[in-house]
Amino acid sequence: MLRPIDIQNKEFEKKLKGYDCDAVDDFLDVVIQDFEQLYKENTGLKDRIGVLTETVERYKSMEKTMQKSLDAAKQTAADLKNSAQIEAESIISKAKLDASRLSKQIDDEHLKKQQSLKTIGAEVDSYKARVRALCESVIKIVETF
Repeated sequence: MLRPIDIQNKEFEKKLKGYDCDAVDDFLDVVIQDFEQLYKENTGLKDRIGVLTETVERYKSMEKTMQKSLDAAKQTAADLKNSAQIEAESIISKAKLDASRLSKQIDDEHLKKQQSLKTIGAEVDSYKARVRALCESVIKIVETF
């Protein structure tokens, strides 16, 4: 690439019917100044592009890291949800089993109480019959006197 110093150091051959050397030199001085300014600006812009490119790459890297973290968090949340669902189903299943066991136990106790009540009822009926028989015996004895 052409540099300002290259323009400044450029020498042209002198010809017999050539351009006015002073006018050419004055024009070249203006071109050198403008070219030098553009050259510095171009170099500065290239440096700025390099910095901005590095910044963009750093942000892209951060975005990838954040995306990975987000994906990991989503997976962890899904795993926790599945684990909680399995645990909830286990708790519900155990509760149903316990409720079934309690229900059967209550039914068994209810049957025992009914049997006990029937037995007591039979004993009462038996006791009534004996008391009746005893009373009838006492009446017979009283009537014989």
